[in-house]
Amino acid sequence: MLRSRRLWLGVIVSLIFIAIFVLRTDFREVGDAFRDANYWWALASIPVYFAGSWFRAWRWRYLLRPLGEMRTASLYPIVIIGFMVNNLIPARAGELARAYIVGERERVSKMAALGTIAVDRVYDGIVLLLFLLIVGAFAGVSDELRVIAISMTILFGIGLLVLVAFALSEGFSRWAVAMLLRFTPQRVKGQVEELAGSFLVGLHSFRSPYDMFAATATTAVSWLLEATMYYMIGLAFDLNLGFHIYLLVTAGANLTISIPSTPGGVPFEVVAKETVTYFGVAKGAASAYAVALHALVLFPVIVVGLYFLWAINLSFGDVLRGRTAAAEPAEPNISGKETGGR
Repeated sequence: MLRSRRLWLGVIVSLIFIAIFVLRTDFREVGDAFRDANYWWALASIPVYFAGSWFRAWRWRYLLRPLGEMRTASLYPIVIIGFMVNNLIPARAGELARAYIVGERERVSKMAALGTIAVDRVYDGIVLLLFLLIVGAFAGVSDELRVIAISMTILFGIGLLVLVAFALSEGFSRWAVAMLLRFTPQRVKGQVEELAGSFLVGLHSFRSPYDMFAATATTAVSWLLEATMYYMIGLAFDLNLGFHIYLLVTAGANLTISIPSTPGGVPFEVVAKETVTYFGVAKGAASAYAVALHALVLFPVIVVGLYFLWAINLSFGDVLRGRTAAAEPAEPNISGKETGGR
């Protein structure tokens, strides 16, 4: 793990953003802001975050429909566990953990489940970009948010086009798999072809207008609830900003951490602070808000995620060992029939 380039890239990115945050922070003003904060608003915001996560589990249920009918209540703990792993381990390890756990508990292809998670992330990116572009067009955006908007529009636009092409064009899928197999050693070609086929099954939701609408709607509700959490924490620090500004904070901060392989998403604080500062909040209060916001997003998820691991009889070590198995072939359940494990 220590030799992983993605790990060291994450460490370097984290250190850069920590340095930016520290150099632009007056810690005496931060202390004053924390002293004057209304912590009841902050504590009341935590259930709102978990309500938003319920809608993400609901969305995942629609994306998993080609593999079998699953209940949102069964998927919700797995979603939280995935977030918990992402908060603790770099390189988006929580996505692999989610695919592994749902594959084990629901007896479906782990690679197909990973395909649904790729779609899951694209829906997140598109909805957050819409928040950023629509609100930014009326309220204005900082230079940092403008860079994020441009780069993420390109990134998620390309990702969406590629996944839709895979899902809708059998010819394109066959060509892409054939190109992949050309560079694959002969001894593992059969396994790679099977994995690619399983992954493509996970993109099936793009072929269903109903599933696409349901996934988009649940994505929007989940992020609106998270923005409500951000707004409530803003009330705790008396930032006096409109709800639409918190939509920009939600979009900018989460788009920033969607790509770097940093544990816990260190750039989050910098973007949150710079966004509210751009709209007139004092730097000390903005820094305190950003730190409190990220702490309330991170630590409750870690605690609840560890509880869910215990409740389903898994350890953190099981998840870390099992995430490599998420890329192993399994018998995909594509019948649409209900699976076991509930």
